Amino acid sequence: MVTTEYPYGDEFPVIRISTALCTAELSLYGAHLMSWTPTGQKPVLYMSPRSSFRKGKALRGGIPLCWPWFGKHPQDASRPAHGIARTSLWQLASQQEGEDGRVRLLLALPPTDGETPSAALAVEIGNELTMSLMTMDVPHAMPFSAAMHSYFAVSDYEKVALTGLEECPFTEYAADPTPHAEDPLIPAGHIDRIYCPVSENADITLHDPGWKRSIRISRAGSGSCVVWNPGAKLAADMADLGAGEQQHFLCVETTVVPEENITLRYGDTHELTMRIQVIPID
Repeated sequence: MVTTEYPYGDEFPVIRISTALCTAELSLYGAHLMSWTPTGQKPVLYMSPRSSFRKGKALRGGIPLCWPWFGKHPQDASRPAHGIARTSLWQLASQQEGEDGRVRLLLALPPTDGETPSAALAVEIGNELTMSLMTMDVPHAMPFSAAMHSYFAVSDYEKVALTGLEECPFTEYAADPTPHAEDPLIPAGHIDRIYCPVSENADITLHDPGWKRSIRISRAGSGSCVVWNPGAKLAADMADLGAGEQQHFLCVETTVVPEENITLRYGDTHELTMRIQVIPID
């Protein structure tokens, strides 16, 4: 069953999905997947209990879309961080409930001015999740970056391991970086890393023995990966997060970072794809 509801007010429609394969919630504000729980599993995505729906403010948790720039605007510091996608109201262009039990949605964000491309988000959701963010109608040459800023729910942030990035160089941007176990990465506090370059063939997997599962992240159209958690001090200082919440998630982001030096020219298109599989472990 797929329904459109308005639990947060008329300006914030939410698509709710309940099938034999999963339950999920996707906000048209931001084209933001807030929850996805395959049948018989714990929730795959973390959503902050302090996140709120307010125009112009991004939601905290789930899978925010950073588009058509990641981080600061490359030329205009007055533009919002991480682009406009996550604070825009998208349109539901189509929906389909397949005989295989999977739900397929297509969301659209038309250009708002002569400076911004158009975007579409294709979502296929069931016992696996695939999201493809498509950039089209590029008006002129422009630097391009983007991210699927995924907040993965975990049993205990400091008892999970991330594999698949061991051979990839990274830059640490945390102001107060904590020493972490490496090879595999076992985080222990504030982490803010950009891994680049990262092969599209990298087998990036988040291992969570507490919940007896692994989350495998496959990517296309991405040459990098961001790993982020605010740590205890920063989480406590964040109004939309709060003390102790850092223990419940790890962000492993499918990205096109500015360091990749991607320029889209008039008429170009770009597709950024992420596939998530949940694998039970003994």
